[in-house]
Amino acid sequence: MSGTQVTVEVELDDDAIHNLPHSQVVQDDLARRMDRVVEVAQSIAPVYTGRYRASIHRVPEPGPDGEVYVEANVPYAIYVEHGTRQTDRTGRMIHPPRYTLATALDAAGGDH
Repeated sequence: MSGTQVTVEVELDDDAIHNLPHSQVVQDDLARRMDRVVEVAQSIAPVYTGRYRASIHRVPEPGPDGEVYVEANVPYAIYVEHGTRQTDRTGRMIHPPRYTLATALDAAGGDH
């Protein structure tokens, strides 16, 4: 039995690939997905004063490569997300990590 060889030549449109993340269709899809991340993050965020939860939002403008961000921009957001090493007298963590944004990103992931 002799084998058949098939050759396929593919030409890539580098400009189209480079510009794809900036296309309106892709930006609309990313914005919709990140709005869902915001919704989930705000629903699971720990609340003491409400400032952390209220600070969670989608950054209005995409990044230079078309990326879309969700941020919590209160100064202590990093400590809510990742916790601190501070413990009480019994050794229990006082500020455990909450992973609010990471959890919301997973929960709102959709079809990835």
